[in-house]
Amino acid sequence: MPPTIEYVRFDASDPDLLLAGRESLIEVLRERYGSDFLGAHLARTDDGSLMDFLIWSSPEAAARAAEEMPRHERTQGFFRQIGHVHEMRHGAVLHTA
Repeated sequence: MPPTIEYVRFDASDPDLLLAGRESLIEVLRERYGSDFLGAHLARTDDGSLMDFLIWSSPEAAARAAEEMPRHERTQGFFRQIGHVHEMRHGAVLHTA
């Protein structure tokens, strides 16, 4: 089964506070999902919204984390800063370079 990319584009009420809570989120993802969590990239777009790309070993791992992480006590600092979610998708990786 190919890896899965989770893509989320959203607004942040305070991008600095969101970044401050990001490390805690990443620590929890590594602890809780181990080798199923392959990495993450956060970017700001030209319109000021943020894009989060998380890479998972499978669609099941991505779906599980998407369900569990917003409620986890150690990730609340990150998720509290997320405003409007423009888009959230999961996709199977077809090619990596």
